[in-house]
Amino acid sequence: MVFLNISSLFRTILIILVIYYGLKFLVRYVFPMMMKNYMDNKLREIKKQQNAVFEQEAEQLKKQKGKVSISKDPAKDGEYVDYEEVK
Repeated sequence: MVFLNISSLFRTILIILVIYYGLKFLVRYVFPMMMKNYMDNKLREIKKQQNAVFEQEAEQLKKQKGKVSISKDPAKDGEYVDYEEVK
């Protein structure tokens, strides 16, 4: 039969407490900072993409300014339906 020493018991309890408080510290302080940095980077990327799209659209509008084109597609006129009166 194996008997535990008091020192090994205290060592095990100390390791468990260090792991518990270490994880608690990570979850409470480090993880939120990492998430904030990640979200800030993603938000900055999205804004950059939006600005690129807006600039591209503005450039296209400047090129098209003054041009007028009217096109009529007969296929989009719809289908003729003959109605009958019901008495």
